[in-house]
Amino acid sequence: MRRLEFWLRGRLLAAGADDARVDATVGAHTVYVLWRKGDRTCAIEVSSVPPELASARLRTAELRTSGCSEVLWICPPGFWTAQLPALGLDDFAADGCEYRIVGGLLVSGPGGVVASRHTAWDLREFMTGWVAEEIAFGYRDEHQGGWATVTDWERHTRTQAAVIARQRQELMNQRTALALARKATRDKTKQLLRLNHRLERAEIAAQQQADDLAQTRRKIADHTRVDATLRLTVASQRSAILHWQLITWFAVLLIVTFIVAGLVLK
Repeated sequence: MRRLEFWLRGRLLAAGADDARVDATVGAHTVYVLWRKGDRTCAIEVSSVPPELASARLRTAELRTSGCSEVLWICPPGFWTAQLPALGLDDFAADGCEYRIVGGLLVSGPGGVVASRHTAWDLREFMTGWVAEEIAFGYRDEHQGGWATVTDWERHTRTQAAVIARQRQELMNQRTALALARKATRDKTKQLLRLNHRLERAEIAAQQQADDLAQTRRKIADHTRVDATLRLTVASQRSAILHWQLITWFAVLLIVTFIVAGLVLK
C-alpha cells in the first residue's frame, strides 16, 4: 500500500502536477494522496478491501465540501466501482509497479453511448490523462458512473442530446395526437349530448303519444261499453215490443172471436 501511494505521488508529479503529497490533511480527514495543479485539488483514496458504499459516499462528499474538486477511489474490482468515482485495481503489489485497471473505466460504444471497458488499462496512462484533464469521471445513467476520456464523454453527451431531442419530438407528437384525440373526444361528447337531448325529447314525445293513445283507447272502451249497453237496451226493448205485439194480436183475435161468436149467436 505504501509503495502504491508513493508510486502515485511520483506519477502525478511526472504527469505535470504542481504538488503531490502522501497522507495529506483535508478538513477533518487524512487522504492517502493529495495533488494540485492550477486551481484543481484532487484526492486519491486507496482501499485494498471493498469499500463500504455509504461511508465512502459520505467521505467523498465531505472531501468535496472541504475543497477537493475531484476524488478518486482505488480499490479491488467489483460492482462498487460503478457506484463511486473508483477504479478497480487487479493487484496492489504488482511486479515492477505495473498496476492494471480492470474496473471503473468506460469507453464509447458503437452507438456513441459509453459502456464498461472490458480490457485492462495501465494505471500509469490513466494518471497522465487525468492530470492533463483528458480523463474525467461522469455518470452514464441515473445511478452508475465511471471514468472515460473527455472525447468519449463528448460523444456520449451528443448521443444523449440526440436521444433527448428525438424523445422531445416524439413527446410533442404524442401531445399533438393527444390534443387532437381530446378535441375529437369533446366533439363526440357534444354530439352525444345533442343526440341524448334529441332522444330525451323523442322519448317525451313518444310518452305523450302513448298517453294520448291510452286515453283514446279508454274513450273507445267507454264508447264500446255504452254501445254494448245501448245494444242490450234496444234488444230488450225489441223483445218487449214483440211480446206486446203478440199480446195485442192475441187480444185482437180474442175480440174478433167474441164479435164473431156474438154475431153467430144472434
